[in-house]
Amino acid sequence: MKTLFAASLLLLAANAHAATLTLDIQGLTKKTGHLLIAVHADAASFNDKGKPVAIRTVEVKDAKVTVTIPDLAPGTYAVSLFHDANDNNKLDTNFIGIPKEGYGFSNNVGARGKPKFDEAKFTLAADGTLLTLTVF
Repeated sequence: MKTLFAASLLLLAANAHAATLTLDIQGLTKKTGHLLIAVHADAASFNDKGKPVAIRTVEVKDAKVTVTIPDLAPGTYAVSLFHDANDNNKLDTNFIGIPKEGYGFSNNVGARGKPKFDEAKFTLAADGTLLTLTVF
């Protein structure tokens, strides 16, 4: 019984330091497919050389989607996403590499190409953070 109680206290302590990131994603032009969302804790992950701290796939049914990502440690992150409207699990581009599907980043940077981590980074507060992202 003491072991179970101690384990419960450890879980409560771990969750006491967890924060929630809420994303209001706007500007979706098609009401089909899925949003593929990644939360990155560093530049390596943001540049596809590491693993995101959180990944979400959310069905698109409206021009606006709200996504909640709980249990993140307070700190610095960047979000990247794309709207996989045809559900082929990739960002479709034209013959010169310009995206044909919607995409976005935290701080709404990247309208002219993928931004650097430092441009997209934000601080997740201990009491949570709400970001509004516009899909390009």
